[in-house]
Amino acid sequence: MPSESQPPTTDEDHVLLDGSRGGSLGDRLLDALRDDVITGRYPPGYRLVERDVAATYGVSRLPAREALQSLRGEGFVEVRKTRGLVVRSWTRRDVTELFDIRVALESMACREAADKRSDDDVTALRTAITAADAAFGSGDLRAAHDANAQFHRLLVTSSHNDTLVQVMSPILSRVQWLVRQIPDPHAVISDHAELAEAIADGDGARAEARARTHAEHNREVTLSAMFDDR
Repeated sequence: MPSESQPPTTDEDHVLLDGSRGGSLGDRLLDALRDDVITGRYPPGYRLVERDVAATYGVSRLPAREALQSLRGEGFVEVRKTRGLVVRSWTRRDVTELFDIRVALESMACREAADKRSDDDVTALRTAITAADAAFGSGDLRAAHDANAQFHRLLVTSSHNDTLVQVMSPILSRVQWLVRQIPDPHAVISDHAELAEAIADGDGARAEARARTHAEHNREVTLSAMFDDR
């Protein structure tokens, strides 16, 4: 059995070394660690030890240390007095604050997307919806969440607002980490088709309103799933 701080090594881990993902080794390690937190390989409360991270991903301790500190800066891990670095646990306040930010910025992105989207943007949004529905129908919940994450990234990039894309990138990562705490991904993707069609129609007011409704629905489902709200 693996220790708490050292999960089993997979072939995926060592892809970091060959450079096929692009970017520096440190960037690839940070991306891999972030993805592994988001997708649940390292659940909330999991202790991440520098030497074990280095061994698991086949890197030296310096990039492991730097990646863990970057992950801390992004809000994915925190320091606890008796345990060191652990994956952050969610509080009700965390969820509420993140959704407040999401409502404001994602609705803005959707309003701008309705005005600036290209035909390719619309096609990509519809493709992500189809992929999510297909994955959910086949019972592949991880693929459904992946397609959901792609849809929300596309909402922002379809705005063609470079500053908004940069600001939203770390927020979307944390949103997708949060949403993956929900056991039923279909509960938070049912509004996507209406939102995509509002953008496709170029109706900024409707797209903004749908985005707000969708985010508030997500908030309700998430709080219910995580804190047993009634």
